[in-house]
Amino acid sequence: MSRGRLGQYTLWQFRDFVVERGIAIVLIGLMLGYVLIEPLRRALGPAFSIDAKSPGRPVLVMVSSSIVSLAVLIALNGIVSTDRKMGYYRFLFAKPVSPFVYYAQLFFVYMAGVLASMLVLSGLLHWVVPSFSIFHFLLYTAVVFVAMGGIGFFISVATRFDWLTLAAVWLGSRILRDIYGEKPGFLSKLVQVLPPVHKLNDLATDIIANGTAVASDVVWLMAYGAVFFVLGLLLLRYGPLAD
Repeated sequence: MSRGRLGQYTLWQFRDFVVERGIAIVLIGLMLGYVLIEPLRRALGPAFSIDAKSPGRPVLVMVSSSIVSLAVLIALNGIVSTDRKMGYYRFLFAKPVSPFVYYAQLFFVYMAGVLASMLVLSGLLHWVVPSFSIFHFLLYTAVVFVAMGGIGFFISVATRFDWLTLAAVWLGSRILRDIYGEKPGFLSKLVQVLPPVHKLNDLATDIIANGTAVASDVVWLMAYGAVFFVLGLLLLRYGPLAD
């Protein structure tokens, strides 16, 4: 595939992201932010900030980090599986275009789209809460997109029901780690192979609020997602696109 054709696909992919997912992500983020943050901001007045002593800090971190996870879920929904279910791959790859390269690029285009959406939302939040760091929020978004998005990409390649499966894996891993993670026995060891979602709460506070992070936690999360992203690419390269 030529670089020119690859560049054309990039523009089309980003346009499709904006129309099909980006606008929805921004609107949902605005609604959640207004419903969950604005009442507390009005109640606390100038005391509402992301500073360590502010009572609004836990709410800001919880809402903003939840919006990121929801945005990644929306972005990855059907990233590969929709083309397979609807038969679009027959038209996409009628020309000499590699599915391996096309979907790898699509993943990073969607990552750029999610970051752009979060830039809009964090810019608005920074306007309301000046102590809220746009840069730190975007760093957290990038980490979560690689960690959660890599798993979602693999699931979308491997199954039709990707968004439901990704949500079940993400939430189920957190629940199972909470239940069995600290208990003795085989199950406590078995849950260690699940996605390290138990690290996200502390990581959200560290990055979004403090601008710092435990390097091993960041590496663990991103490496886990990267491994599944590569596995998804391998399935695309050596497996059939047709169901």
